[in-house]
Amino acid sequence: MLALTIPGTRIHEQISQDLLTEGYQFGWGSNIVNVTLVDMRAWDTMGEVAVLLVAATGVASLVFLRHRQRSVERVSDYDPERPRTWSRGLTPDPAMQRLGEPGTPIAGRRGQPWLPGGVTLAPYRRSVMFEVITRMLFHTMLVLSVWLLFAGHNAPGGGFIAGMIAGVALIVRYLAGGRYELGEALPLQPGGLLGGGLLVATGTGIAPLFFGGQALQSFRLDLDLGILGEIHLLTTLAFDIGVYLIVIGLVLDILRTLGAEVDRQGEAEGRAAPDVAHDSPRSAVGDADVLDDLRAGVGGAGG
Repeated sequence: MLALTIPGTRIHEQISQDLLTEGYQFGWGSNIVNVTLVDMRAWDTMGEVAVLLVAATGVASLVFLRHRQRSVERVSDYDPERPRTWSRGLTPDPAMQRLGEPGTPIAGRRGQPWLPGGVTLAPYRRSVMFEVITRMLFHTMLVLSVWLLFAGHNAPGGGFIAGMIAGVALIVRYLAGGRYELGEALPLQPGGLLGGGLLVATGTGIAPLFFGGQALQSFRLDLDLGILGEIHLLTTLAFDIGVYLIVIGLVLDILRTLGAEVDRQGEAEGRAAPDVAHDSPRSAVGDADVLDDLRAGVGGAGG
C-alpha cells in the first residue's frame, strides 16, 4: 500500500527525468543502468564484485576437504580401466570402456564425440536430447555474452549479465557431460579468473590517478578508421570486462565446488568401500534390473 500511495503524493518533478541526459553527458552511454553501475556509483559496484569474490572463496573453503586441486581434470585424465562406483551401484557401460585400445587417451581416439565427457558417465546419467541441445546452444550463448559485454553501454547488456549468460553455458556443459566435460569447456582455474577480473577492475579504477584524474573516472577515446567509420571507446569497458571475468569465475568456482568436487568425493568414498555398494541384495539385484530395463527400453524404442 505504501508503494502504491507514496508515488501518488509527489508534488515536485522526479529527478529521474534528467538521468538519461545526465548519464549520457557524464558516462557517454545510452543504457542508463550500465552507466549508473560503472560510472555514477562505480565504488558501490567495486564493493559488490569484491563481495562476490569473497563469497566464492567461502563456498570453496566449506566444500574442499583439504585444498583446491591445482590441476584441471580433463577427459584425457580419465582412466576407463580404473574401477569406479557410481550411485545405485552401477558402473559405466562396458561398451564405453572398450572404446579404442586400453590405455589410449579418450581425447586422442578416432571418432571423438563433441561432448567427450559423456563417456565417463554411467549410461543412465546420459541424455542424448540434452547433449544435442547443448551442442546447439553452447557456442551461441558464448557469442551472445561477448556481444552483450561490448554493446551494454548503449544497449541492454553489460559485464554482469554477459558473465551470467556465459556461466549458464558452462552449467549446461557440466550437466550434459559431468565434471570432466567442465574441464574441457573451460580448462582454467576459477581463482585465476576471479583474481584477474578483480585486478582488471581495480586497475581501471586506479589508472586515472596517474593522469591527473579521480579514482574510477572514465575517459572517452575517439578513433577515426577512415572507411570503417568512427569508433568511440570508453575506459569503462575495461571495468566491465573485469566484472565479466569475476562473474564467470564465480560460476565456475561454484560448479567446481558444489558440483565437480562433490562428485569426486563421492566417487572416492565409493571406491574406498566397494563391499557396501555391491554386496547388498538390493544393489546386486535391483540395480541390475534397472540397467536391464533401461537397455530394453532403448532397444524397444529403436525397434
